[in-house]
Amino acid sequence: MVVEIVVAVLLVITFGISLVLNRRLGNLRANQDEMRRLIGEFDKALTKARQGMTELKAASAGADAAHDERMKQAKILRDELGFMIETADRLADRLAGEASGNRAVRQDAMGQRGTDRGPERPAAAERPQPVTPFPAKRAAPAGGRDFKIEPRSEAERELLMALRQAR
Repeated sequence: MVVEIVVAVLLVITFGISLVLNRRLGNLRANQDEMRRLIGEFDKALTKARQGMTELKAASAGADAAHDERMKQAKILRDELGFMIETADRLADRLAGEASGNRAVRQDAMGQRGTDRGPERPAAAERPQPVTPFPAKRAAPAGGRDFKIEPRSEAERELLMALRQAR
């Protein structure tokens, strides 16, 4: 009889445990649909994230190509501007040399005339001419060189005006 009582107690304990497990399994089965829904939403979000990454990579590649093209253009413009600056420096040096030579010739001529005329003001033709952005084109001197400056762009015109006004 003691054995039967022990078996009966164990059966009651097993029945209690099975009721608790049955309740928990019921809750799990009830929440199973919600878990499937959450997993489906997570899968959709993951798919959108992958698609977004693909689009981001494509946009980045396009921006990189555009940036490379702009950099190439900037380098070309930088080199061209450097060439223009070097040319302008050479022209400015050459013009400065000729201007100083012309001043010496004028001073010599003024010195010779000054003894004849006295301390008069120079004639209208001998007065310095105002700086103009584009000097009038002149025919080449008979035995000299022709230094026609024909700017090609607005930047070159502004550069030449600045160089003339700096003197």
